Amino acid sequence: MKIRKEQGKIKKWGDTQGIVLSKAILSNANLKDQENVDIAVETQTNGKKRIVIEGVTENKKELLEELVGTVSLPKDLDVNKERAERKQKTLIKHELRH
Repeated sequence: MKIRKEQGKIKKWGDTQGIVLSKAILSNANLKDQENVDIAVETQTNGKKRIVIEGVTENKKELLEELVGTVSLPKDLDVNKERAERKQKTLIKHELRH
């Protein structure tokens, strides 16, 4: 795993705080200006914490490829039937509320 490190500084930005990221860091992470990102705090086994910033996967095919092997679906699963049943349940809930 190749890691690129730089020093940064947390700065006040209105009512929040932020960190300025250099073009080199953003380029190295394949992130672009105005791109949506996911931000998470990760706790390592030694107790240290770090902030992880990842580009949001908006391409459903890419997301499915990432999930392959993570979730096991039953072989006899009928997706269309499941969607229809879920839609019916939602409609019933909606009717009960009104």
